[in-house]
Amino acid sequence: MATTAELYDAVKKRECILFLGAGVHYPPPEDSPDYRYPLEHRPPLGMQLSRKLAADSLRKMRSSIRDISPVESAYRAQQAKELQGNHEYIRKHITNLQRISWFYQFKHQRKSLVTRISQEVEEDKKPSAVIRALAEIDFPIVITTNYDQLFEEALGLLAKKVSPLIYDPETHETEDLFGLPKKDQRWLFKIHGCVSRPESIVITDEDYIRFVMRMNDGENFHPVPQKIRTQLVEWPTLFVGYSLLDYNLRLLFRTLRWRVKPSKRPATYSLDLYPDLLIQATYGAPEGALANEPLVTFIARDIWKFVPHLYEHVLGRKMPP
Repeated sequence: MATTAELYDAVKKRECILFLGAGVHYPPPEDSPDYRYPLEHRPPLGMQLSRKLAADSLRKMRSSIRDISPVESAYRAQQAKELQGNHEYIRKHITNLQRISWFYQFKHQRKSLVTRISQEVEEDKKPSAVIRALAEIDFPIVITTNYDQLFEEALGLLAKKVSPLIYDPETHETEDLFGLPKKDQRWLFKIHGCVSRPESIVITDEDYIRFVMRMNDGENFHPVPQKIRTQLVEWPTLFVGYSLLDYNLRLLFRTLRWRVKPSKRPATYSLDLYPDLLIQATYGAPEGALANEPLVTFIARDIWKFVPHLYEHVLGRKMPP
């Protein structure tokens, strides 16, 4: 099994890909007094964003009923009944971000959905100490499913050069990348889109279906640049801020390495304090007789414990508070 020592060595040699998830926005535990990350500076996590969208949708629908003239009593009663049905639907799916965002889009249009997402993940938000530390560690290639631009902001604060590459839901010939990022440069691939390009965001059920279809496009039209796919086969990958319990992450993980022989797969590390029993049994075990390594090496540590340790090990100094 791959070890954390091998991971640290790969990071030092600039031969590790960082996969960045929403969990990087978790607050530090109470026993980490050196670090603070106030609630108002943190983008909401998946279930939190789902609840916020649900609440905003209900608010808008109630407001539309209040705007109906009292003399239109029959229409008002019809709208109130529809609102009750919508309320029940939302309550049933309240923590399902893909379903609630789809509902929001259906009721209030795509533009309103993307505007609301942008407000929630961007306004008054700041990169945490963990995000700044990961930006300072030299991961030449970073892939993220986050819509916000906090990692870019952290790189900017460090005067690092970044070349954002954003998923395009439309089928176009993919722009080629050449060589590898130089020191203090990053390729940042936003595989589920970015608020800077509203049309790119992958969030509803239908968005994910379209995304999976695009991942099967031919070589010249594949949404992931060939050079990044090559490095995914050659370099180990570190997942930070994710849980493989997330169905969409597992689907993405499988899709990116679908055609790679088990014996050729590089090491994959997943930072997960409490890995699910079935996930660990399935992904932490060799896949078939040809597998020389487990699919995933789980690192069962809190992100606010692991990242400072990685930072100090790689850069030779303590992570700033």
